[in-house]
Amino acid sequence: MSTNPEPGKIDLADQKEIEAIWKEVNAKVVELAGGDPRRIQQSLSIDDVLKYIDGVHKEEEEEAEEYGAFKEIVGVTLRCIGTVGGIVTDGVGSVFAPAGMCYNALTFAIQAWQGYEGTFENLGELLERCMDFFERLQSYQGRMDAKLMRLASQNLRLFVEICDRIIKLRKKHTRLVRFMQQLFLNDDGVQDLLGMMTKLNSKEALLVSAQTYRLVSDSAGDVKLILEKQKEQKREDDAKKWRRSIAKILGFPEASLDNDGEPVPTWQRAFDTRLNSLVDGTGAWWKKHDTFSYWATARDPEESILLLTGTGGTGKTSMMANTIKSIRRLGLEAPSSRVVAAYYFADGDKRKADDEDESGYLQRVSRTLLWQLTTSYEAMTKSVASAVERALPFEGALDLWDQLFFNSRELQNSNTTFYLFIDTLEQDLVPLLQRYRKLPNRERIRIFLTARPEIVTSYMSQANGLTYADIPITKHNTQDVEKYIGYRMNSMPMLRDANRHGIAEWRQVILDELRDKCSGDYFKLNSSLAALAKVDLIEDIKEVLAEAGKPRLDQIKAEIHRLNSTRTVKEIREINEIILWIENGRRYFPVEVLDAFLSVKHKQPSLALQSSQQPPLLQRQTSNATKPPRGDEESTILTTISLLPLAQKLREKYPIFSVTDSGVVDWRNTEIKSQLPKREGQQDLTLNGEVQMQSQVIQKSEINIIRHYLSTVCPEELYKRFEFEDFFNQKLGASLKEHIHLDTDNAEIRIVYTCLVVLTDRDLSQNEALRRYAMYWLLEHLQAVDLSAADRTLKGQVGALLVRLFTESCGIDALFWSFDINVSAKTWEQGEAQRLSESRYEWVYSTAGVYEIRRWLSDPSVTKNITSNVGHAFVTAVKVPGTNLHKAVLSHAARRMATHLFIEIEFLKRQFITGACFVRGFLGRLNGKDMPDDPAVYRDVEWADWEKWEGTTFSASALEEIETWASKELADSKTTPAGESLWEIHGALQAFQLCGNEEEKKRISQERAKRALELNPQNLHACHFVSGRPATSKEEGAELLRRAKRAIHDIRARDAAWMRSSANTALLARITLDLGNKLWELGDYASAARIHRESLGYEYVRFSVYAKVLGRYEEQEQWDEFIAFIDTLNTTRDIWDAYFDELVNEFIINLIDDDSDTLALAADITGRWDVIKTFFEIATEVGIEHQAYDLLFLLRAEFARTLELTDGDVDEQAVIDTRVAALDSIQAHPSDTLPQARIYEMTDSLAQIYLDKAFRPGTPDGKIETLGLSMSELLPDVSDGMDAWGGIMTVCCIIRFHHKRETKSGPAAGWIQRIVRAGLELLSDSDEDNDTYAYWLLEHLFVTVEDDENHMISWAMRNAFQIQDLECWEEWISTPIASPTQNKLVHQDSISSRLNEGVRRVDSSSSLPAKEGAKSTKGSKENGKLVRSGTASSGSSLLRKDSEPQQQQSKTLPATMSTATTLVGERSGLGMDKDNSNSGPPPKPTWFVGCDGCDGTWTVMDEPLYNCADCVGHVQLDARCHALLMRDELHLKGFMCRKEHKFLEIPAWDAERFRDLPKGCLPVPAQVGGDKGEKKWISLEEWKEGLRRRYL
Repeated sequence: MSTNPEPGKIDLADQKEIEAIWKEVNAKVVELAGGDPRRIQQSLSIDDVLKYIDGVHKEEEEEAEEYGAFKEIVGVTLRCIGTVGGIVTDGVGSVFAPAGMCYNALTFAIQAWQGYEGTFENLGELLERCMDFFERLQSYQGRMDAKLMRLASQNLRLFVEICDRIIKLRKKHTRLVRFMQQLFLNDDGVQDLLGMMTKLNSKEALLVSAQTYRLVSDSAGDVKLILEKQKEQKREDDAKKWRRSIAKILGFPEASLDNDGEPVPTWQRAFDTRLNSLVDGTGAWWKKHDTFSYWATARDPEESILLLTGTGGTGKTSMMANTIKSIRRLGLEAPSSRVVAAYYFADGDKRKADDEDESGYLQRVSRTLLWQLTTSYEAMTKSVASAVERALPFEGALDLWDQLFFNSRELQNSNTTFYLFIDTLEQDLVPLLQRYRKLPNRERIRIFLTARPEIVTSYMSQANGLTYADIPITKHNTQDVEKYIGYRMNSMPMLRDANRHGIAEWRQVILDELRDKCSGDYFKLNSSLAALAKVDLIEDIKEVLAEAGKPRLDQIKAEIHRLNSTRTVKEIREINEIILWIENGRRYFPVEVLDAFLSVKHKQPSLALQSSQQPPLLQRQTSNATKPPRGDEESTILTTISLLPLAQKLREKYPIFSVTDSGVVDWRNTEIKSQLPKREGQQDLTLNGEVQMQSQVIQKSEINIIRHYLSTVCPEELYKRFEFEDFFNQKLGASLKEHIHLDTDNAEIRIVYTCLVVLTDRDLSQNEALRRYAMYWLLEHLQAVDLSAADRTLKGQVGALLVRLFTESCGIDALFWSFDINVSAKTWEQGEAQRLSESRYEWVYSTAGVYEIRRWLSDPSVTKNITSNVGHAFVTAVKVPGTNLHKAVLSHAARRMATHLFIEIEFLKRQFITGACFVRGFLGRLNGKDMPDDPAVYRDVEWADWEKWEGTTFSASALEEIETWASKELADSKTTPAGESLWEIHGALQAFQLCGNEEEKKRISQERAKRALELNPQNLHACHFVSGRPATSKEEGAELLRRAKRAIHDIRARDAAWMRSSANTALLARITLDLGNKLWELGDYASAARIHRESLGYEYVRFSVYAKVLGRYEEQEQWDEFIAFIDTLNTTRDIWDAYFDELVNEFIINLIDDDSDTLALAADITGRWDVIKTFFEIATEVGIEHQAYDLLFLLRAEFARTLELTDGDVDEQAVIDTRVAALDSIQAHPSDTLPQARIYEMTDSLAQIYLDKAFRPGTPDGKIETLGLSMSELLPDVSDGMDAWGGIMTVCCIIRFHHKRETKSGPAAGWIQRIVRAGLELLSDSDEDNDTYAYWLLEHLFVTVEDDENHMISWAMRNAFQIQDLECWEEWISTPIASPTQNKLVHQDSISSRLNEGVRRVDSSSSLPAKEGAKSTKGSKENGKLVRSGTASSGSSLLRKDSEPQQQQSKTLPATMSTATTLVGERSGLGMDKDNSNSGPPPKPTWFVGCDGCDGTWTVMDEPLYNCADCVGHVQLDARCHALLMRDELHLKGFMCRKEHKFLEIPAWDAERFRDLPKGCLPVPAQVGGDKGEKKWISLEEWKEGLRRRYL
């Protein structure tokens, strides 16, 4: 079934398929006609439609210009449709008229909206989008094959669906009198359909390439790899869709979701951190505790709720982490075949009281646990996703538990025990526990809680009838405490060596004392151990041990007193500032971010120079007047940043703080805060009744008494030798020394001050983390300040900075302008763009920000330090009653944005968007437009007017309004022709990048650029822009660029400083680069390449353009120039190293992703691998410096793959080292955004290399063991919840390793059991769609362990499913169109009906798992050389969306197989009942297995294949290629399979074995059942039981 159809010939199957599409379209048009076929005009022409539009125009008297444009668009669109429809009709002889049906559909759409103002404009915009797709398709007239015809048919069908959608919109907007802007284009349904067109259009390029590909062969294997990845991507996309739907229904906040819409696993990080901090051997006592162990392992425990109780700091959380680890590793002790452990750590979910996420404790715990439970394995995920689709709106967290888990079908059917671990019992959880108590199958769900004893008594008494087991931790964890003490003593130099005389005895003494006195309180333990680490004298050790038994509060007070006594003034100030950020920051801060904020104070001298009124940030005030810093402080203030890392400083010098499990800085214990005094008032610190601390401040009179006594009894020489006077002076200074305290009155204003310092300082505002926090939270901190209680001096400082923020360019830019110009567009949109939007919401669109500025400036203390004229004018304008506050506050900022837009040389689209959005909003407020005052309204992207203010496309009139205002504000800039010319080119570029109307964009940009050049022929920016317009010929463009380049040369000769401007160097680089492009187009390749390289020496970087340049070199096979370009990049690192994000995303991935071997090919041909390796080495160094770990992983992955693609000998060790480095890096720095599939791909590659190396002849035993260990380290422990699907290849490599060595490996055995359990569960659940996944998973295991019999049975079932689906599809397309049932199916499966009604389409082959990708046809020999004859378009239907074209030319069944349905019977005959009554038209199944030697593929295998066990089922060969391999004649690039490998045969499809197959049975291949067929089948249950006996 893999014959190669002749190019251009349309076979019967393809014809039926295309006709099936048109049956569907015809039914839809009948529906649009109100169900009356007579309303359809069969002979409707383009002229008829245009005449109808003329009639509508006359009735509505639309403006002639608008109507004329619309009529032209309609004409062009319909002519394109006519051409494309004609091609389809010619190709398949359709009885329908495709173009005519589209004409009718458009007419019905116009009729629906007739009489509405703006109809022509909105329909025109929509048709322009559609026209783009059809214009390209009509260019293939006379050379369109079956695949392109099918794609064309799909596009035409989508056009009809779009017409249907806009008719439905008419019914939706029944009260609409006038069109909203872009009503059609903004509709989600229309956007979905246009998105489908876009996807189809992307397929077009592949299909056209495929036609060429049949004529020009490439190296074998490449396309198969592409298709394999596409299959994997399809399966991953399905899983992501399910997971996204679950995440959405669980209510995770937007901020907690990653780029895939899944929650960032903060719980996992908390668990990992806690796990890494555990001392080996701790936590094992639960196995000896009857209640605990019975709860964990019994099939039906007496109590299914277990409470671990103890006071805070007694190790409950650590014990919970230990228990989770143990539960996951239960093995044969487990009460079921699978265990799932879901957990919630309070530390991992720390949040501020004013956090934007207002979810209660129950909701946070529920969504965290439910996410882990519902995504724990695939069957559960799919089951829950289906429940989400069917469910009504959920009523709170308890309803989520009921609908998604407690009542789930999978929970009832699965042999799984679920363990729920919750760190910290709160009252909110009681209703959940009560709901749990009523479950009939509680033994399947077990709950572990940590709690304080008093909480248990208080809360659990409310849960009537709820029983539980209570285990006090301190009664059972003595051994854990002893191991912890021993672990800490091992790190102390004085106690480390137990063999030293007396040390063993002292270790025992310390162990006994601390164990008994601390009673399991780890806070007291850590305090005592930390004190011990600082002493070495026996007396001091005894003193520490004596203090160990004191109550915790006493120890806390003692610790605070010790810090006050021993830490310097600067250190105490730093402690107080840390307290300030912990208590009042709007986020918990990672160590490095907090360190950056603490460093802000060291910028104070520069601020002091700007205004003598501004003291240092944390300079203590003794009066309302400013106290200048002491001379010695002022001279050293820039050098007071500690060289000790903050994390170490927290551990060693500031022990009242700690870094939590989630990596943020917090109190070491929550009770510490309650023991700190509060600073009140604006003068000296009041200790708030702390008599003990106050009494310790020594008075001068007391010093005089002691001095008098000592001077009397001591000789003068002795008195001086003991330095008593220095001692007395030190004690006197203690009365003036700052103390650790809380400053509730000034905490918020101090943070405001720090934020303003960050935003108004050019250096600090470049720190991305500081600027992000300052711009995002400034307004909230301003609003939180109580001006009546705040320090007057601090208010004066803030006032001056507020004026600077809104009147000086530095502050304005930091708050409103784009800084991130060196990242890719995607990174910018997901990062800085969102923060700039938030700034506009608060300060420009709403009134929140400007009202807050007026509140502050109304306080005299705030304005007292504002002395400049600009500042006075600003304050006066804000305080004028009835003034437009937006104008008063933001006029300077708006003028600054206008300067960016029209004067400064900043031409990036993101910069234009930033400035234009600001000015658009500002003018809206100035002109009194209807704009909500609440910033929360603008945060809702579903808000009807969101696009109006935050949309990134602008109408020509909107851009004109912005420019009109700006020209008045900046009139002086247009007084000369040169100034006006510069203004014109800015307008041209803005229109080109921002205008939403394509026609206006082209017209305005070309006209204005031309005028700019007329006004000033030396306008180099205009020369550059005009040179690249379509109206400019290649020759004219090249000449313009040469002229510009000569002009720059003259300028540089006159002015050496000209090149110091980054804008000037960027201009020169762009002109040079584009001149190179023009010369390339003109065929002067050598000059073009030389000029391209010259452009790299200027400070302007655009890696996306560089990738296109190298693409041109590749097309023309200019490999020497290609390598020279890369070599030049190697020498210009200093220019581009800030653009690492763009280097990876826009250059490397563009060049070599999707299995391109461009770099390797260039290196092989030129022999310059040194250049390529140097390039990657430099890029890696840059990535390490930037700590961009995700990008670094991608970079290393591409480098390793490039090394493997060489035609010569692969540097295998370099490949291994590169991949190991990538995995080590990502393990050390876990990622929320890196796709897991990328990591699996890398581990798979390494595992294959390790396995191959291990069994090469002559490999020493020691080396084999090392390779086996390396393989095992690629995966987490089998119990750690890793997805066996994604890492199946690595898993099978580990299993294969131990199988070949005949070793009994625990991990290998564990993985075997896990795979078999997963397969059996998929075959046992009620979801029949995943049965194919089950056989796919199992056959990978069976080939790996050489289980020949089960291997053949699994493949036979996969074959059976394929032939079943193939005949179902053929039966469907042969159904007469007149059939009412068929019409119903067509309607249900139409795209818009699925969008509107949620009808799920069942893809009969969508469950095919990811692996066996290949080309569409068998290979052939040309001139004795093996070549490929498949196409890049021939992928499995697993890859298709519902609207995508079938890409595989599957052959219809031969006559000998035409009775397959009869032989196979109903699918229930295979143990799978399936109701297809509402499933809609089945897709045409395509290949599911291919030969890795010649890229032949099979939809159903009609010949045997050979499956390689040593390649763990990743390589299949047909008989011919297998024979070539055995003769060492199969030479393929990157092919690792060898003739020494073990192969298992995959039998061909044997219809006879399926004849009369009983229901619920599997066929037994002849090779297993005997030639005479003694055993033709086996029951599914018998087969599963056999697998259990053998593997479980």
